[in-house]
Amino acid sequence: MCGITGAAVWGKAERKYNEDVLRRMAAPLQFRGPDGEGYFYEAAGNIEVALAHKRLSIIDLSNGGAQPMQSRSRKSTIVFNGEIYNYRILKQELEAAGCVFSSHSDTEVILEGFEIWGIEKLLDKLDGMFAFALYVADKEEFYLARDRFGKKPLYYYTKAAELAFSSDIRSFAAAGLHCSLDTSALGYYFAELSTPLLDTIYQEVKRLAPSHYLRASKDNIEIKRYWKLDYADSCTLSRGEIIDKTDALLKAAVAKRLVADVNVAAQLSGGIDSSLIVAMMAQQSATPIATYSVGFEHKYYNETPFARQVAERYKTDHHELIMRPEDISVSKDLILEYGEPFADVSMIPSYMISKYIAQTEKVVCGGDGGDELFSGYHSFYVVDKLAKVKKYSFLAPLAKLLSKVVPTYRTQFLSRLLDLGQQPEWHLLNRNMGFSPAQMKLLAPSLPTMHTALEAQHAPLWAEYQKTTAPLLKKVLHASLSTRLVNDYLVKVDRASMYAGLEMRSPFLDKDLAAFAFTLSPTQMMSPHGNKSVLKTLAERYLPHDLIYRNKQGFGVPIDDWFRKELRADFQQLVLDGQQKLVPLNYNYIGQLLDQHAKGADHTHRLWTLYVFHIWANANH
Repeated sequence: MCGITGAAVWGKAERKYNEDVLRRMAAPLQFRGPDGEGYFYEAAGNIEVALAHKRLSIIDLSNGGAQPMQSRSRKSTIVFNGEIYNYRILKQELEAAGCVFSSHSDTEVILEGFEIWGIEKLLDKLDGMFAFALYVADKEEFYLARDRFGKKPLYYYTKAAELAFSSDIRSFAAAGLHCSLDTSALGYYFAELSTPLLDTIYQEVKRLAPSHYLRASKDNIEIKRYWKLDYADSCTLSRGEIIDKTDALLKAAVAKRLVADVNVAAQLSGGIDSSLIVAMMAQQSATPIATYSVGFEHKYYNETPFARQVAERYKTDHHELIMRPEDISVSKDLILEYGEPFADVSMIPSYMISKYIAQTEKVVCGGDGGDELFSGYHSFYVVDKLAKVKKYSFLAPLAKLLSKVVPTYRTQFLSRLLDLGQQPEWHLLNRNMGFSPAQMKLLAPSLPTMHTALEAQHAPLWAEYQKTTAPLLKKVLHASLSTRLVNDYLVKVDRASMYAGLEMRSPFLDKDLAAFAFTLSPTQMMSPHGNKSVLKTLAERYLPHDLIYRNKQGFGVPIDDWFRKELRADFQQLVLDGQQKLVPLNYNYIGQLLDQHAKGADHTHRLWTLYVFHIWANANH
């Protein structure tokens, strides 16, 4: 696991990306790669190429795994961030084709595989998490590629015949490239707590989408998709066979992620997903695995008792970290490490536990992806029920009246469903955690691009799903991979863990497991236990019943209480007294939100987005 950055310029006479510029671009990557660094520069023919790499040593700890790395033919040069789990199998295939290797690294397998198979066949064969940049000298071509789910970040900047890239958005400003605020992306951030799939906080900087590669030459830049989930309902297995196959695929996914030249530990939250991972890791390990949990003094948010149950059952070497309000002090430096505004507050415990684990470990497995593949969130349950009643949405006014006359859970839920059915379907992608469009107009009345940010992102994305005949739930699940998962959860985990110098692996985000999960129909997914029914049934083979069937907590933080107590004065000073000048915001309205929250209203996420934005804005402008 590492950090990469660099650039390619075609037809430029003067040297733009000299060693000093390249080192400045690499400086923000220092925590991603604390074990070593390397630089490459070449100006030949019509192209100038500069590559930099910061290394976290996981596979082939020797200098043989150092980057930038050139192929034996010297035609190709790569910088690579990530892990290829099937590199040993691919290496054998390449050796049979006549390739000779000089290292034991997965990086060299990518290089030689590219020269034998070409980019598309190579990407089809790779099984792992990755972002890489590859320079082909004899063709003066440059490639960027990102893994299937977008676990590893890859930003890029284009201007005329110039392409710059990095694992960290801060590299572009460090290179002296002009970066201007994208107010639509900012509006999306205030609504969804993160910037969107392709756009960033800067107009000139984009993200390469998951499952895509970019090819650049002096003539043009093209971006192509190399992998796509088929989400047709094609599974004909019985209930028992579905559980058996999920079991086998998840075990195989765990086994792949145990490949490393260092120890592999586990982050154990106490939920179903991470607990299943721990159970399967323990079964595949000859010695006790190390498990790590983070908890809180606040009982509602503390899942450590459940994590302890799993640790005791599988006799792990278990460690616990308890967060306290004063630990919020790490947040300001952590916020800046994300490079652009990012307001998922669970970034704090994610970093704290990563830092704790990194004292003794370099690699850890976690449970990310289980909710998106197997319908784990309550919002997915709502979508499944909505699909059954949507044709009756014209009865919404009657249902609303009934919910007032007979205010039971059922009548209120029905009213909510029918009301939701009257809205455009792209609204189902909104998480409704930050500012709504109406609230955004109060927050930034003079910036209409912020007001329409959600529609600008989610409506075109949903339009692609409307072309299919897939069930509503399957469309939303698939879309969640391009919204909440890649925009928020994977960003949170990647930046928090890499800031601590720790590699996080996610067995649920396995291409084979995901391909199978998306063949299941909504009924197969949701029956008989509702949300995450398949994993709940599977977990009965491995975990205590009360752990499986308790209410889902999520990875929460008691920030709501902290804004009423420990953080309130800090918010007043940072936001209300230290008003940023980057964009015009309505600070009278912001003050009202803080007062209302202190009196019992819940503006937790809205206040946190403002808090984070002001730290970012004051540090960057």
